Amino acid sequence: MECLNPRIPYAKWRLHAFRQLFASSHLPATAHATNRGISTIPGRQNKSADEAPELEKTDSNNASPHNIPPSKRLPQSPLLTHPRPGPEKTRKRRPTTHETDQLSKNPWAVALASPIRMCGVTGARLPSALLGEWGLVRQQETDQLHFMPVGLLQDSLQHNNAPNSKPSSDVTTAEDIEDQKVDADVSGESKSPTAATPTPLVQQNNQQGRQLLLRIVELLPLLRLISVPLSKKGGKKPAVLRLLPFRWKHPQGPIKASEEQKINWMSNIPDIVLQSMRRHVCKKLDAASTKYKHVGKFNGVWRAVDLHEYSDSAVEDALGRLEPFERMECGGLLLLGSKPDGAAPGSNGSYLDSVALPQTGSKIPVFDLPCLLSESDLAKLRESHPKFQQTALFFRPDNDMTIDAMISLWRLKRLLAKLDLPE
Repeated sequence: MECLNPRIPYAKWRLHAFRQLFASSHLPATAHATNRGISTIPGRQNKSADEAPELEKTDSNNASPHNIPPSKRLPQSPLLTHPRPGPEKTRKRRPTTHETDQLSKNPWAVALASPIRMCGVTGARLPSALLGEWGLVRQQETDQLHFMPVGLLQDSLQHNNAPNSKPSSDVTTAEDIEDQKVDADVSGESKSPTAATPTPLVQQNNQQGRQLLLRIVELLPLLRLISVPLSKKGGKKPAVLRLLPFRWKHPQGPIKASEEQKINWMSNIPDIVLQSMRRHVCKKLDAASTKYKHVGKFNGVWRAVDLHEYSDSAVEDALGRLEPFERMECGGLLLLGSKPDGAAPGSNGSYLDSVALPQTGSKIPVFDLPCLLSESDLAKLRESHPKFQQTALFFRPDNDMTIDAMISLWRLKRLLAKLDLPE
């Protein structure tokens, strides 16, 4: 098709040709030309604008399914068919003060809301409340650097760093290293803010910088699996250097080349972690029991549970006899009776992992303290607080102190969890 009238502008002729091809009805050419006329006179411009809807209206009335233009038969975008009512963006409802207060007293919500961090061994990303903090600890006599769980040894490291203080034997809990004297060593100031995470519970050296920390999933089977290859001697560099981030090492990192040869991984580190975490849990439970001494108080922290045997039905019946109270689903059940048959020392021999509350229908964890704690630690708790002499206790956190105690119990239970790891 070619333009037969050279006096008409090409753009107007092209529009006229498209209308002839796709229009539902063949209108006179004069009608199309008047609709597209451009004029600066207000009256003529309004007239042409008023005429266009009338033509479209007549076309839509006389249109049939076969005469509909192909452009209108295609599916149209929902942005055109269902436009937004206005420029306002729909946002989620803000939580109320009551809802935030309830979540701040829920230990599981507090643990899950902690910042997500990556494990230095497995690469798994978990909430930081479920990860342990590890760092370098210097031995005073031999000047060796031991890679140890400084998050569990905070009290001992602070005591050793205090002026005019004797080295504490609580830092090393294994029998073969009881006489070692360790204190916190800061290997240097990190160039990256993520390489050295400051924490107020770790003693800092103002001359050398902050403590270098690495987060690791604390699982006893995992620690036993990696302790064998990491504790081997031989080679140009220690095997434990494979765990340290690249930004820590020489020459980019703060650790010197001479210090890299002194870094050591103890072969009995799983026992050190287990005993240290048990003492950490006992300390948290002791603090919570000292502040909240009463048992059975309305909306209190502790409630006695009369339990005669270790079974799912007996536990559910004992919990069903409790009167409902506020935030009952945020608590946990502490078993204080004798160990069940077949439970090995130092392992999670309890077969009661969780139980459903008859009052709310939600599940709560079950902590078997005779299986989680050692006999000496449990005996100290029973001597200090008579409430631990009962068969079972219902523990419901109410503030930051009791929430820390519940999270510590959960970390100890995860430490003793049995995993199927390759040999």
